[in-house]
Amino acid sequence: METSDDFWRRNAESPQSNAEGPQIEQRQAAQQAKTRAGGARSAAVRYRFIARGGPEEDPPPLARLLRGGGGKGGAARLRLYLSLLWLSRNDDAPRFEYPAHQWARLLGFDSPDTAGARRVQQALRWLDEQAFVRLQHRQGASSAIHLLSDAGTGRPYQAPGLAMKRLAVKAQREEHLYVQLPAGLWTKGWISDLSGAAVAMYLVLLHERRGEDKTVWLSPRIGRERYDLSDETRRKGLNELAQHQLVSVRRRPVHQGLFEDHFRSRNVYELNPEDLDRYEPGEQHPWF
Repeated sequence: METSDDFWRRNAESPQSNAEGPQIEQRQAAQQAKTRAGGARSAAVRYRFIARGGPEEDPPPLARLLRGGGGKGGAARLRLYLSLLWLSRNDDAPRFEYPAHQWARLLGFDSPDTAGARRVQQALRWLDEQAFVRLQHRQGASSAIHLLSDAGTGRPYQAPGLAMKRLAVKAQREEHLYVQLPAGLWTKGWISDLSGAAVAMYLVLLHERRGEDKTVWLSPRIGRERYDLSDETRRKGLNELAQHQLVSVRRRPVHQGLFEDHFRSRNVYELNPEDLDRYEPGEQHPWF
């Protein structure tokens, strides 16, 4: 019988790609993980993971994951936790038993069998300590990972789509509202190419682009008060997304009263989530 190790290591035929070496290994791991997850086309990420529900609330989980240990540790935690959400699509109380080196391959970490696996283990320990997962240690085997709520409550995870269907009262459903993060983040290799700041700002833009107007204006004040992200994280993430052509940026005039002497404008951002599924890092997008 094929083990999970065999499944992830087996050479799978992958679509044509410009990737080489470790990038190919990452794409193959992502395609195999997607198959194991029933072909999940997106990760469901709750609004409450991304943003505060109100001005008096604690920092949202997204900011906590990024800041917990700083530097690459925050980015590794965010990438790993989003991967758990992706592979948990439409599954309540999911449990994973994959070894650390398999997660390291999925995330595109260098030296996945050694240093990359240690990065995964460090991230898992932090997620366990902060009640985003519960680790079940097993003798002679990898720890089982039990996913906990992405709202940061420490309760067992419930798939938001399923939870909303069970609830008849609109007010109760609001805590399960979510954005859909395309699977291309993994299958096209963006998960290993984008920084933690860029992934965070992508989630923020998904959260902000509700309603008919899909353009987003994000002030420094909103970045701090609603998302608890620093001005540096906001600027770095948005600039990186623009450089990768994942967002388009244009200037929009700010409405002013009559007889104003000075013209004012601000940056607005337009996000096309389908591009994560269409293009790999380095590919030119025809509409740019």
